[in-house]
Amino acid sequence: MSALHALADGAGLARQWTDADGVEHVVNDENLAAILVALGFPADTDGAIDASRTALHQRKRAPPSLLTVDCDSPITLPSALDEQPIRLIDDQGTAVKGWRTGIGRPGYYRLVLANGDVTLAVAPKRCPAIPRRCWGVAIQIPSLTKPGTDFGDFPLLADAVLRLGRSGADAVALSPVHAQSLPRPGCFAPYSPSSRLRLNGLFGEAPRPPATGQGGLIDWAAAGPAKLAALRDAAPDDRPFATFLQANARRGLDAVQQAAAEAGMAIGIITDLAVGVEPAGEDVAEEPGAFLQGLHIGAPPDPLGPLGQNWGLTTYSPQGLADRGFAPFIAMLRANIPRSGGIRIDHAFGLQRLWVVPEGRPASEGAYLAYPFADLLRLIKLEAWHARAVVIAEDLGTRPPGFSDAIGHAGIYGMAVLPFSRDQDGAFLRAEAYPATSIAMSATHDTPTIAGWWTGRDLEWNRRLGRGGDTQADRAAARAALWAAIGEDEHQPADPAPVIDRAFDFLASSPAPLLVVPMEDLIGEVEQPNLPGTTDEHPNWSRRLPAPMDALLERPDVATRIARLNAVRGR
Repeated sequence: MSALHALADGAGLARQWTDADGVEHVVNDENLAAILVALGFPADTDGAIDASRTALHQRKRAPPSLLTVDCDSPITLPSALDEQPIRLIDDQGTAVKGWRTGIGRPGYYRLVLANGDVTLAVAPKRCPAIPRRCWGVAIQIPSLTKPGTDFGDFPLLADAVLRLGRSGADAVALSPVHAQSLPRPGCFAPYSPSSRLRLNGLFGEAPRPPATGQGGLIDWAAAGPAKLAALRDAAPDDRPFATFLQANARRGLDAVQQAAAEAGMAIGIITDLAVGVEPAGEDVAEEPGAFLQGLHIGAPPDPLGPLGQNWGLTTYSPQGLADRGFAPFIAMLRANIPRSGGIRIDHAFGLQRLWVVPEGRPASEGAYLAYPFADLLRLIKLEAWHARAVVIAEDLGTRPPGFSDAIGHAGIYGMAVLPFSRDQDGAFLRAEAYPATSIAMSATHDTPTIAGWWTGRDLEWNRRLGRGGDTQADRAAARAALWAAIGEDEHQPADPAPVIDRAFDFLASSPAPLLVVPMEDLIGEVEQPNLPGTTDEHPNWSRRLPAPMDALLERPDVATRIARLNAVRGR
């Protein structure tokens, strides 16, 4: 192994990776060197490589500031802690005896050493479980409507959650509610936040919300600044506006979960944790050393993206987390996990490895960077235990080796989405083949709705934008395959309404403990909330629901679907 390759290996960079088709690829030395430089390891000369290897070795010998272990497991300290700890102290300040053979209670403990302390995070064996077979709805908050408002917010969401809970739903899944850039309030992309530690202030309540226009689409360029101005008018003079925004938003989100509890929901809201943040956003500006610098995260080339994907985002660096005792990661979890609710982790493969790309280079010139998977899983388990919240991993795509087993052992649920749940020959899985360790979904915000897929609306968008994809013949064959799985030998309909009904019945009968259906599927919409790979070409995150929630739930088709869900998964 060359010195460069040894440096890359030590820094957690993989020279080889396997694509979705099982083909092996090798990252060339130029790309490895560029990524290593961005990680803080100069690699342009032999001397620089030697110096970087020495620096890396010294880093690994440094005593850690946080260690993670599982409950009731023997504790072996790393060699960097070459002196014996004097004692272990729990969160009440009491010394723990016999701790080396295992600690029975989860929590954060303190190893007291002669020259400093080390935090010991003791995780439960598993995250909290979904308490019963149930169903829920996925909602895009801005899509919620009310006469005289531009877009949905936390008060409208609380009302929707209360109504859905009283109708029998046990969960409401959300897209990220992270903070967006205040200087650009007209820009709304929930998976490209400015901060994952703060909430989107625009979702907070304004006493007199603006109404810049109505119709089927939100005009974010007008609606965002107008709502921000209304919030400024409502802010007290005795505290900074940013402080008011966060307190106002937090109060609103807490009221949503309270509404879920009042309605008897088993879970309530399931928040969504975005995979990264804007490189020029608040989080990076406040603690730049915790983040990858000069690198963007994305995905390698695959059949859906032959050139790879560069999401234009950054995230925590492995070394940045280790240097800070994982404090930023813990703070992020605490800011996003609702008490007694749930959290979904977007692109959860990033807990184990992330595709990183040097700024200014195409996505194909990246490599996989390893993350401290075991430590991150334990911290997730511990924080979920504290919050009594369930955890769901977005695990769609090519899984890293060992990923599924690890999250399964941790009690983290995967996702089984109807369009993707097929066998190796392309046939749709039978309902009983859906894993009990995953939640079932009819669609996601990134996929066509059932009605849109059945009628070929997504194919129309692909043709309009020159995106390629399925042909009409491909879709006809896929429709026949889906109906063969869900249609119960009835004649295949042209109308998507009975397809939605059959799909719901099919998924409700699966072993998955939770079934989540997007609001768009519940009401039979043909348009999807987001079209991946587009920006202005498609009205992403801008569609309003056609009526307020109370009116939608009173529609006969919607009421019938809810009754059928309750018949199989009701309380």
